[in-house]
Amino acid sequence: MVHSSSTQRCLVLFTKPPRPGRVKTRLIGRLSAAQAAALHAAFLADVLARLRRGAFDLRLAWALAPGEAIPSPAELARAQPTTPPADWQRLLAGIAHQRQVGGDLGARLHHGLAAAGRRYRYVAAAGSDHPELPAARVDGAFARLEAGAEVVVGPAADGGYYLIGARREALDPRLFAGVPWSSGAVLRTTLANAASLGLEVARLELGHDVDEPADLERLAARLASGGRASGACPHTRALLEAWGMLRAVPA
Repeated sequence: MVHSSSTQRCLVLFTKPPRPGRVKTRLIGRLSAAQAAALHAAFLADVLARLRRGAFDLRLAWALAPGEAIPSPAELARAQPTTPPADWQRLLAGIAHQRQVGGDLGARLHHGLAAAGRRYRYVAAAGSDHPELPAARVDGAFARLEAGAEVVVGPAADGGYYLIGARREALDPRLFAGVPWSSGAVLRTTLANAASLGLEVARLELGHDVDEPADLERLAARLASGGRASGACPHTRALLEAWGMLRAVPA
């Protein structure tokens, strides 16, 4: 589902244009800046392909400089040539776009969720650094909110989270206040904020972002394994295969 007039669920996918030097910067060195941008675009393509099947509406929130345009399908295809413009057009069809607004990530998250909350009762945010995120897990997050949880988080192995959601009435900027972003204390601080606000929090399964070279190696191993994970990220798999990164990993 991309947009429905009846659903009360909305996932806001936070991402950036795949421009060299702007994305996946912790992978630069292991990859070139252009390769890092291509990988970011491949992650976005895989996440969109999967999440379009979920029982929720989907929006894209872009981190853009003042006056910077949302990337077109042609630009996305130039960044990630294994996914042609026609595929990007299909992946983006029917998805609403918005700009991220706010100083730090917490302010941007609150603004994006609050903007969605004007239309939807249950809202969640995720990033495109989790290319294996299944739509069923996002559906499960919304089910937890519908069952009474006020906040839901998907913990990441690095101490952050790959998803955070809330009921409309539980959205509060203080949930994101004082969070040391890009540190191992993101989840812990957010949970402490939720506790201080008296909010009931539900947790999802542990997830793994792909930010560091070791994360990329583990992802390549999963995609090269021949198991279920190997078909989960076709755009990413095609790119890593083109770079010879899968052949070096034993099945």
